This record gives sequence, structure tokens and C-alpha cells, in this order.
Amino acid sequence: MPERRILLVGRRDSEILQFLEALTGSLPSHQTADSHAGLTHSLTLKTQYYTSTIPIWIDEILSPTEWSTAYSSPEAKEVRQVLGAIIYCFKKPTSDSEISDSIKEDMKGLEKVVKACGYSWDGVCLAVTMPHSIQPQVEKAAEEWEEFMMDFGFEFVDFESKGRNDYGEPTGMERLKEALEANDWNAPLSFGLDDLDDDELDELAGEDPVDQDGNVRNGLKLEANEMEQEMFGLHQAILEETGEGDDDDDDEEIQVENLEAAMQRLQTVKDMVAELPDDQKRVFAAKAVAEVMKTL
Repeated sequence: MPERRILLVGRRDSEILQFLEALTGSLPSHQTADSHAGLTHSLTLKTQYYTSTIPIWIDEILSPTEWSTAYSSPEAKEVRQVLGAIIYCFKKPTSDSEISDSIKEDMKGLEKVVKACGYSWDGVCLAVTMPHSIQPQVEKAAEEWEEFMMDFGFEFVDFESKGRNDYGEPTGMERLKEALEANDWNAPLSFGLDDLDDDELDELAGEDPVDQDGNVRNGLKLEANEMEQEMFGLHQAILEETGEGDDDDDDEEIQVENLEAAMQRLQTVKDMVAELPDDQKRVFAAKAVAEVMKTL
């Protein structure tokens, strides 16, 4: 069974079970009328490359602040480490205030949890709007929802959408399943800021991580305000490397994609380092950049 799991969350009235049945073809055997929090289920994915059964954890958001605080806490480290996807279900809103007071607050909490998963976390984040029986509903085009959810790092999916969009891409549940099938469910466990205590930071950096001039032992000056300079230098070095050797278009395209991915990760590292106490900035940044460079 894969290391990673799906976390399915939403408000009590978000029609999570309707979504779950549409996704998996069945429902959990043990249910309660009061809440869907704590339920478990599974999803079998079949592609031409693999067949795998993914565990699903189901939870309920009562208070976005309390929920996100619990999931981003050090105590929830082991839960975050095994997440391969986060799916958020919400009903189509009937008022603008519902968007600002409920959905937006939920998304802020979800964004906090995703950030706590660590800079290297590459799971799938999907926000699924479910049908609402109450009319009228807020008129919001798919493009507007996509932009709204993208601000929080989530891809928008309309549960009721069928067929393909103007670009020939699948929509609705077909697109959601496509995103899940493309995920790497056997990827290594991720780590975040809360996953490293002082002893672990010292171990990663060695006995003498910082010299008298304030430099990390590997020569990188990685305080938050110095990260941009390091990123620019890395950018230039890779560009120079891609200019050498055979002019193979495919290889060059792959190298450019790798560079862009690395730069995005480094920017995330910079943002995360800024939140750390001063005595931990250099050590964590050195470790994080080293991990990014291993991917190049």
C-alpha cells in the first residue's frame, strides 16, 4: 500500500459523502448522522502504469482557525508527512458574505496546513464546489473560481462540470481523477518547519555550522535577506551549463523546466526561512537549498 494518503475535508453541510461516493463508487461502512469527521475509506486508482489503493482520511472543519492550528502543530507532524493530496469540498455559495466569511477562511486555514507540510511537499491540492439546492446562488464564472483558489495554492474543480474546456482538457470529476492519477503516491515523506527540533538542526548542520563571520560551513550565506543573491547565482550557473554541449532542444527544454521548478522551490524556502528564529535561519536554509540542488 502506498505511503501517502488523501485528506478529504469540508464543512458539515459540504456534501462530502456525495463527493466521496462519486469518487470511489461506495461509502464508508460506519457513518454517523452528526459528523463525518474520523471516517476512513479508500480509492483504487488504475492506470496503464500502476494499480494502487489509496487510503482516504475524512475530516470536518468547524473552526478554520482551530482546525488549521491542530493540523499544522508539531503533534500533527506524522499526519502531514503521509499526506499525498488534500481535497476540500464546499457548497456553491448563496451570498458574497458566505465566500468571505466561510470559504475564504477555510482556504486560509488549508493554506497554512499545506505550508506546514514543508517546502518540498508536492502533493495535490483540489477545491471542489458541490451543488446547492438553495437558489439563487452567487454567479461566479469558473475562471473567477480558478483564480480565487489558485491564490491559496489549490486547483478548482466543479463537481457538476462535464466534458472538456476550451483547451480540450477534462473538467469536473474527470479532471480530479486525472490529477490524482498523476500524483506520485510512493514519494518520500516530506518535512516542514515544525519537523525539525534544535537537536535535529544541529545534527544536520554539524558540530560547527556557523563560523566567526556568520557563514554556514559549506560557504553559503543563507540568511533570509541573502537568499535572493544565492538564487540568482544558481540561476546563472545553470543557464551557463545549459549553453554547453550539444544543442538538443529536448534536453534544453527539460533543463529549463528543472530550473524553473528549482527556482520556485528556492523562493518557497526563502519565504519559510523568514519565519524562523534568527538562530535557526542559516541552518535550515543550508539544508533546504542542498535538498533542492540534489534535484538538478
